[in-house]
Amino acid sequence: MIRKLIKIVFALVLGAVIAAAGGLLYLRHCEWSPEQAAEYATEHAEPKSVGLCALYVRKAINAGGIPLCRCGSAWRYNKVLSILNFQEVATGEKLKVGDIVVFQPIGGRKHGHIAIWNGHQWVSDFRQRSIIVHSDYSNKSAEWAIFRRAS
Repeated sequence: MIRKLIKIVFALVLGAVIAAAGGLLYLRHCEWSPEQAAEYATEHAEPKSVGLCALYVRKAINAGGIPLCRCGSAWRYNKVLSILNFQEVATGEKLKVGDIVVFQPIGGRKHGHIAIWNGHQWVSDFRQRSIIVHSDYSNKSAEWAIFRRAS
């Protein structure tokens, strides 16, 4: 009886893992329109921050053609974007529309930060004046990376 139950549980877990892997493979091959993502972010930006950068950028990514579910805090997108065929942009490389910056948690900023480049400015849940939205992120120990979807 216990062996049968173990086999059933194993089959269910294996099925879930295979389904999740299939979903990620599907997402890796979705058509990506960085222009549509950046346009969506810009059009839906609030006048000032409402503390929901991850939600707003996720919706922009969805509008750009990648149907992402909620990933949680902004800093988690570091791994999510890598899985979705986004690659880290080398320091000093010219920005392109649709590039996404992800800041890791630092100081009192436990959720990190995320924003998308629209060709003129960084946009998260609001139109930012610069890539740095809080002095904590200008700290030399602040970790951040810019990602771009591979062609």
